[in-house]
Amino acid sequence: MRHIILTAIMLCTLGSAMAQYEDWTFPKTAVAERKVIPYRYIREANVKWSKRIDRVIDVREKMNKVMDWPRSPFYRVIHDNVMKGLLKPYRNDSLTSIFTPEEILKRGTRDFVTQVENPLDPDNPIDSTVTIPFDPVSIKKYRIMEDWIFDHNYSDFRAKIIAIAPLYKPIFAGVELGEQPIYWVKMDDLRPIIVNIELFNTDNDAARISYDDFFQMRMFSSYIVKESNVYDMDINLFDEFKDDGIAAQLESDRIKNDLFILEHDLWQY
Repeated sequence: MRHIILTAIMLCTLGSAMAQYEDWTFPKTAVAERKVIPYRYIREANVKWSKRIDRVIDVREKMNKVMDWPRSPFYRVIHDNVMKGLLKPYRNDSLTSIFTPEEILKRGTRDFVTQVENPLDPDNPIDSTVTIPFDPVSIKKYRIMEDWIFDHNYSDFRAKIIAIAPLYKPIFAGVELGEQPIYWVKMDDLRPIIVNIELFNTDNDAARISYDDFFQMRMFSSYIVKESNVYDMDINLFDEFKDDGIAAQLESDRIKNDLFILEHDLWQY
Protein backbone atom coordinates (compact mmCIF):
# COMPACT_ATOMS: atom_id res chain seq x y z
CA MET A 1 0.00 0.00 0.00
CA ARG A 2 2.88 2.34 0.88
CA HIS A 3 4.48 1.73 -2.54
CA ILE A 4 1.21 2.57 -4.29
CA ILE A 5 0.89 5.86 -2.39
CA LEU A 6 4.53 6.83 -3.11
CA THR A 7 4.06 5.99 -6.79
CA ALA A 8 0.91 8.12 -6.95
CA ILE A 9 2.69 11.06 -5.31
CA MET A 10 5.60 10.77 -7.75
CA LEU A 11 3.24 10.65 -10.72
CA CYS A 12 1.36 13.73 -9.48
CA THR A 13 4.62 15.61 -8.92
CA LEU A 14 5.88 14.62 -12.35
CA GLY A 15 2.59 15.59 -13.92
CA SER A 16 2.57 19.03 -12.30
CA ALA A 17 6.19 19.59 -13.33
CA MET A 18 5.42 18.59 -16.92
CA ALA A 19 2.41 20.89 -16.92
CA GLN A 20 4.57 23.78 -15.72
CA TYR A 21 7.36 23.13 -18.21
CA GLU A 22 5.39 21.57 -21.03
CA ASP A 23 7.42 23.40 -23.69
CA TRP A 24 10.74 21.97 -22.53
CA THR A 25 12.45 18.63 -22.04
CA PHE A 26 13.82 19.85 -18.68
CA PRO A 27 12.71 22.33 -16.00
CA LYS A 28 13.91 25.86 -16.79
CA THR A 29 14.19 27.81 -13.55
CA ALA A 30 17.38 29.85 -14.04
CA VAL A 31 15.51 33.04 -14.96
CA ALA A 32 12.28 32.33 -13.10
CA GLU A 33 14.06 32.09 -9.74
CA ARG A 34 16.38 35.07 -10.09
CA LYS A 35 16.38 37.95 -7.64
CA VAL A 36 17.13 41.59 -8.30
CA ILE A 37 20.72 42.50 -7.53
CA PRO A 38 20.55 45.92 -5.86
CA TYR A 39 22.69 48.80 -7.02
CA ARG A 40 25.67 49.59 -4.86
CA TYR A 41 25.45 52.60 -2.60
CA ILE A 42 26.98 55.80 -4.00
CA ARG A 43 28.03 58.65 -1.71
CA GLU A 44 27.50 62.13 -3.11
CA ALA A 45 31.04 63.07 -2.06
CA ASN A 46 32.43 60.29 -4.27
CA VAL A 47 30.64 61.48 -7.42
CA LYS A 48 33.19 63.72 -9.11
CA TRP A 49 31.29 64.02 -12.41
CA SER A 50 27.81 63.16 -13.67
CA LYS A 51 25.66 63.87 -16.70
CA ARG A 52 22.02 63.04 -17.42
CA ILE A 53 21.49 61.52 -20.84
CA ASP A 54 18.30 60.57 -22.70
CA ARG A 55 18.51 57.97 -25.46
CA VAL A 56 16.04 56.07 -27.65
CA ILE A 57 15.88 52.34 -28.31
CA ASP A 58 14.24 51.25 -31.57
CA VAL A 59 13.12 47.60 -31.43
CA ARG A 60 13.20 47.43 -35.24
CA GLU A 61 16.99 47.57 -35.19
CA LYS A 62 18.61 44.16 -35.58
CA MET A 63 20.37 44.31 -32.21
CA ASN A 64 17.10 45.14 -30.43
CA LYS A 65 14.81 42.65 -32.20
CA VAL A 66 14.86 40.40 -29.13
CA MET A 67 12.72 43.03 -27.37
CA ASP A 68 9.95 42.27 -29.86
CA TRP A 69 10.00 38.49 -29.32
CA PRO A 70 6.31 37.42 -29.65
CA ARG A 71 6.44 35.29 -26.48
CA SER A 72 7.45 38.22 -24.25
CA PRO A 73 7.52 41.51 -26.16
CA PHE A 74 8.67 44.42 -24.05
CA TYR A 75 5.60 46.53 -24.87
CA ARG A 76 3.38 43.90 -23.28
CA VAL A 77 5.63 43.58 -20.23
CA ILE A 78 5.35 47.31 -19.50
CA HIS A 79 1.81 48.06 -20.66
CA ASP A 80 0.10 45.07 -19.04
CA ASN A 81 1.70 45.75 -15.67
CA VAL A 82 0.83 49.44 -15.88
CA MET A 83 -2.81 48.67 -16.66
CA LYS A 84 -2.91 46.12 -13.81
CA GLY A 85 -1.65 48.74 -11.38
CA LEU A 86 1.65 46.95 -10.70
CA LEU A 87 3.67 49.82 -12.19
CA LYS A 88 3.16 53.53 -11.64
CA PRO A 89 2.84 55.48 -14.94
CA TYR A 90 4.37 58.92 -14.39
CA ARG A 91 3.29 61.92 -16.45
CA ASN A 92 6.77 63.23 -17.24
CA ASP A 93 10.44 62.68 -16.49
CA SER A 94 10.21 64.54 -13.20
CA LEU A 95 8.58 61.32 -11.90
CA THR A 96 6.18 63.07 -9.51
CA SER A 97 2.54 62.83 -10.62
CA ILE A 98 0.99 59.75 -12.25
CA PHE A 99 -1.65 58.89 -14.86
CA THR A 100 -4.75 56.81 -14.23
CA PRO A 101 -5.36 53.79 -16.53
CA GLU A 102 -8.26 55.68 -18.11
CA GLU A 103 -6.03 58.64 -18.95
CA ILE A 104 -3.46 56.34 -20.54
CA LEU A 105 -6.06 54.73 -22.80
CA LYS A 106 -7.35 58.18 -23.76
CA ARG A 107 -3.82 59.37 -24.64
CA GLY A 108 -3.33 56.50 -27.06
CA THR A 109 -6.81 56.67 -28.57
CA ARG A 110 -7.09 58.10 -32.08
CA ASP A 111 -10.18 59.85 -33.45
CA PHE A 112 -10.79 60.09 -37.19
CA VAL A 113 -13.56 62.00 -38.90
CA THR A 114 -15.06 60.27 -41.92
CA GLN A 115 -18.17 60.70 -44.00
CA VAL A 116 -20.99 58.18 -43.85
CA GLU A 117 -24.27 57.88 -45.64
CA ASN A 118 -27.08 60.03 -44.29
CA PRO A 119 -30.16 57.81 -43.88
CA LEU A 120 -32.42 60.87 -44.13
CA ASP A 121 -30.69 62.34 -47.17
CA PRO A 122 -28.51 59.87 -49.12
CA ASP A 123 -27.17 62.64 -51.37
CA ASN A 124 -25.64 64.56 -48.43
CA PRO A 125 -23.30 62.38 -46.36
CA ILE A 126 -22.66 63.37 -42.75
CA ASP A 127 -19.47 63.44 -40.72
CA SER A 128 -18.89 60.64 -38.24
CA THR A 129 -16.10 60.29 -35.69
CA VAL A 130 -14.41 56.90 -35.59
CA THR A 131 -12.48 56.09 -32.43
CA ILE A 132 -9.57 53.66 -32.69
CA PRO A 133 -8.50 52.36 -29.26
CA PHE A 134 -4.83 52.38 -28.33
CA ASP A 135 -2.95 49.25 -29.38
CA PRO A 136 0.34 48.71 -27.51
CA VAL A 137 1.59 46.64 -30.46
CA SER A 138 2.27 49.96 -32.19
CA ILE A 139 5.00 50.78 -29.64
CA LYS A 140 8.34 50.42 -31.42
CA LYS A 141 10.54 52.88 -29.54
CA TYR A 142 11.45 53.47 -25.91
CA ARG A 143 13.06 56.48 -24.35
CA ILE A 144 15.57 55.90 -21.57
CA MET A 145 16.62 58.47 -18.98
CA GLU A 146 19.95 57.61 -17.39
CA ASP A 147 22.76 59.15 -15.35
CA TRP A 148 26.40 58.68 -16.30
CA ILE A 149 28.45 58.81 -13.11
CA PHE A 150 32.16 58.76 -12.31
CA ASP A 151 32.50 57.23 -8.86
CA HIS A 152 35.83 58.32 -7.39
CA ASN A 153 35.68 55.70 -4.63
CA TYR A 154 35.54 52.79 -7.10
CA SER A 155 37.33 54.60 -9.93
CA ASP A 156 34.74 53.61 -12.51
CA PHE A 157 32.48 55.34 -15.00
CA ARG A 158 29.08 53.77 -15.53
CA ALA A 159 25.46 54.50 -16.41
CA LYS A 160 22.42 53.96 -14.23
CA ILE A 161 19.01 53.83 -15.92
CA ILE A 162 16.51 55.97 -14.01
CA ALA A 163 13.31 55.52 -16.03
CA ILE A 164 11.89 54.17 -19.30
CA ALA A 165 9.08 55.57 -21.45
CA PRO A 166 7.28 53.93 -24.40
CA LEU A 167 6.93 56.37 -27.31
CA TYR A 168 3.93 57.00 -29.54
CA LYS A 169 2.80 59.52 -32.14
CA PRO A 170 -0.37 61.37 -31.13
CA ILE A 171 -2.74 62.68 -33.78
CA PHE A 172 -4.36 66.09 -33.33
CA ALA A 173 -6.89 67.43 -35.83
CA GLY A 174 -5.87 64.75 -38.30
CA VAL A 175 -2.18 65.69 -38.11
CA GLU A 176 0.36 63.20 -36.74
CA LEU A 177 2.60 64.93 -34.22
CA GLY A 178 6.12 64.02 -33.20
CA GLU A 179 7.02 61.12 -30.92
CA GLN A 180 6.10 61.58 -27.30
CA PRO A 181 6.27 59.40 -24.17
CA ILE A 182 2.96 57.78 -23.27
CA TYR A 183 4.12 57.59 -19.65
CA TRP A 184 7.32 57.06 -17.68
CA VAL A 185 8.11 54.02 -15.54
CA LYS A 186 10.81 53.98 -12.85
CA MET A 187 13.50 51.39 -13.47
CA ASP A 188 13.58 50.53 -9.76
CA ASP A 189 9.88 49.60 -9.98
CA LEU A 190 10.35 47.70 -13.23
CA ARG A 191 13.35 45.55 -12.27
CA PRO A 192 11.49 43.16 -9.88
CA ILE A 193 9.16 42.33 -12.79
CA ILE A 194 11.59 41.98 -15.69
CA VAL A 195 14.19 40.04 -13.69
CA ASN A 196 12.05 36.90 -14.15
CA ILE A 197 11.08 37.41 -17.81
CA GLU A 198 13.16 35.56 -20.40
CA LEU A 199 14.73 37.23 -23.37
CA PHE A 200 15.32 35.28 -26.55
CA ASN A 201 18.89 34.09 -27.13
CA THR A 202 19.66 33.77 -30.84
CA ASP A 203 22.53 31.35 -30.19
CA ASN A 204 21.39 29.08 -27.39
CA ASP A 205 17.91 28.40 -25.98
CA ALA A 206 19.49 26.93 -22.85
CA ALA A 207 21.31 30.16 -22.01
CA ARG A 208 18.61 32.78 -22.03
CA ILE A 209 18.92 35.90 -19.93
CA SER A 210 16.32 38.18 -18.40
CA TYR A 211 15.26 41.66 -19.47
CA ASP A 212 17.02 42.96 -16.36
CA ASP A 213 20.30 41.43 -17.56
CA PHE A 214 19.69 42.93 -20.99
CA PHE A 215 19.46 46.48 -19.62
CA GLN A 216 22.09 46.20 -16.89
CA MET A 217 24.67 44.76 -19.31
CA ARG A 218 23.62 47.34 -21.92
CA MET A 219 23.14 44.84 -24.71
CA PHE A 220 20.86 47.21 -26.65
CA SER A 221 21.55 49.63 -29.47
CA SER A 222 20.42 53.24 -29.04
CA TYR A 223 21.03 56.85 -30.00
CA ILE A 224 21.23 59.94 -27.80
CA VAL A 225 18.45 62.51 -28.10
CA LYS A 226 19.29 64.78 -25.16
CA GLU A 227 21.97 65.69 -22.66
CA SER A 228 21.27 67.91 -19.69
CA ASN A 229 21.35 71.56 -20.75
CA VAL A 230 20.26 74.95 -19.46
CA TYR A 231 17.20 74.98 -21.77
CA ASP A 232 16.12 71.43 -20.87
CA MET A 233 15.49 70.68 -24.56
CA ASP A 234 16.11 67.75 -26.86
CA ILE A 235 18.78 68.04 -29.53
CA ASN A 236 16.28 68.35 -32.38
CA LEU A 237 14.54 71.33 -30.72
CA PHE A 238 17.54 73.64 -30.89
CA ASP A 239 17.42 76.13 -33.75
CA GLU A 240 20.61 74.83 -35.38
CA PHE A 241 19.27 71.24 -35.48
CA LYS A 242 15.51 71.73 -35.82
CA ASP A 243 15.36 71.38 -39.61
CA ASP A 244 18.52 69.36 -40.14
CA GLY A 245 18.27 65.69 -39.18
CA ILE A 246 21.84 64.94 -40.22
CA ALA A 247 23.23 67.74 -38.04
CA ALA A 248 21.13 66.44 -35.11
CA GLN A 249 22.54 62.95 -35.61
CA LEU A 250 26.08 64.30 -35.73
CA GLU A 251 25.45 66.16 -32.48
CA SER A 252 24.17 62.91 -30.95
CA ASP A 253 27.36 61.16 -32.05
CA ARG A 254 29.46 64.01 -30.63
CA ILE A 255 27.88 63.58 -27.19
CA LYS A 256 28.44 59.82 -27.36
CA ASN A 257 32.08 60.35 -28.34
CA ASP A 258 32.60 62.91 -25.57
CA LEU A 259 31.47 60.31 -23.01
CA PHE A 260 33.95 57.82 -24.47
CA ILE A 261 36.82 60.35 -24.41
CA LEU A 262 35.99 61.35 -20.85
CA GLU A 263 36.22 57.75 -19.68
CA HIS A 264 39.38 57.17 -21.69
CA ASP A 265 41.09 60.23 -20.23
CA LEU A 266 40.45 59.08 -16.67
CA TRP A 267 43.31 56.61 -16.96
CA GLN A 268 47.04 56.79 -17.63
CA TYR A 269 48.67 54.29 -19.96
